[in-house]
This record gives sequence, C-alpha cells and structure tokens, in this order.
Amino acid sequence: MKKQFDLKQLEALAALTPGMIEQLSYEDAMERLEQTVEALEQEGTPLELGLRLYEVGTGLSRRCGKVLDTAEARMVQLLGNVESAAEEPFDPDKNGRLS
Repeated sequence: MKKQFDLKQLEALAALTPGMIEQLSYEDAMERLEQTVEALEQEGTPLELGLRLYEVGTGLSRRCGKVLDTAEARMVQLLGNVESAAEEPFDPDKNGRLS
C-alpha cells in the first residue's frame, strides 16, 4: 500500500529547489523521486502543488540521470585504463555479472 502524504508533507517535497536537488546523492534523489511519483499519483493533490511536484520530479530525474551518466563515464574510463587502454561502453550483460 502506498503512503498517503498530507498537505504539509506535499509542500515540503515541492519546496525542493534546483540547488538543493543538485546537492543530493543518487540514493537520496531517487528516494525523493519515488516519493514525488507517489505524491503525484495520490488523489486530491491541489493542481498548483501537483505542478510544483512535477517540476521537482523532473529535476530529481535529471539529477539521477546525471549521476548515472557520470558513473558510466568513469566506468568506461576505468575499463579502458585497466584492460586495454581503449574506451568501451559498459555492457552490464558482459561486464556486470560475477561468475
């Protein structure tokens, strides 16, 4: 069962600024993004608050994507340095499984 957010919790979530979002770790941004999605799916959220939550959710999604892109670039760099000095994209099926 999904959590029901009261108006105060919704407003606190919607109050995240771009600067605050930029400072979040991947895990914190993902947790807030999940909360934002649940809040948007909740019935009875006022329209203006829903629009602010949507903006916050978009920012959180971009933050998560940016962190993942940075991690992928680092993995490509490390893979190239360790194995063959040639950069290759990370393939989770090839490189991400332990035997």
